[in-house]
Amino acid sequence: MKAAPARPDIPSLIEEAFGAGTRYPTPERFTELDKLLKEEIERLKPIVQRIADSSAHRSRDWYAAVNAIDEADYALTLDVATTPIAGGMRVAELARLVRALRKVGGIQP
Repeated sequence: MKAAPARPDIPSLIEEAFGAGTRYPTPERFTELDKLLKEEIERLKPIVQRIADSSAHRSRDWYAAVNAIDEADYALTLDVATTPIAGGMRVAELARLVRALRKVGGIQP
């Protein structure tokens, strides 16, 4: 039986993504960071959606959850960027969204 691949260390991934604008990873690494961060966003969205569904409509918690999901949905539609500046900005934004979803979802950093 094939073992499931290990999940990446998310805090390290976030740190790497925030530093990508000054350390300029290879295009292949930008692609990998983009993929891993988008996978984490997809994993977190249902958790945050449950919080939105269980929160009072238009409450602070509801708005925080809905806004985090909306921002994440938009970011997931964007293609990977592999040039140094665009790639650094894109993966940093994905990392910011992962942090926002984790915060709303009550997941420790």
